[in-house]
Amino acid sequence: MKKTIKLYLLISLFLASNFSFAGDTHIVKMLNMSDEGSMVFEPAFIKINAGDSITFEMTDAGHNAATVYGPAGSVPFDTKYKPSTTIKFDVSGLYLYKCSPHAMMAMAGIIQVSDTNNKSEMKEAVDKFEATVMVPNAKTRMSDLFNDNVK
Repeated sequence: MKKTIKLYLLISLFLASNFSFAGDTHIVKMLNMSDEGSMVFEPAFIKINAGDSITFEMTDAGHNAATVYGPAGSVPFDTKYKPSTTIKFDVSGLYLYKCSPHAMMAMAGIIQVSDTNNKSEMKEAVDKFEATVMVPNAKTRMSDLFNDNVK
C-alpha cells in the first residue's frame, strides 16, 4: 500500500510540474517592411534551445526561409513559400538563412541554437553572403546582426 501511495504521489508531482519533453515553438515573420527596414525577418536574430522549433510565417506574400549555412550534422531547410512552416532545430550552433528572391536585398536571419560552437565558420558564411548583397544601405545588415548578438 505504501508503494502505491508513493507511486501516485510521484505521478501527481510529475503531472503538476511544468516539465515538458517537447521544446518551445518560436515565431519568425517574413515581412516586406518593418522598423528594421525593407525585406526582413522579424526577429532577424533569435536564440533558442536545442529541440525548440521555429514557425516561419509569411506575413507578406512572396517569401521563403532557406538555409545558407548550418552547423555540421544539421539538416538544411526551405519553407518553399508556404504561408506557415515549422522547423525543429536539434543540432546546436549558428544557422544563417535567407529569403531566396530577396537575398540580394539582405533579407536574411541568424538562429543561435544553444551555443556558438561554429562561430568562426558562421562569420565566414556571413561575409560570403554579404558579398552577394546589392543594396548599399543593407550591405552589412548580417555582419552587424552577427557582431551585435553572437558572443
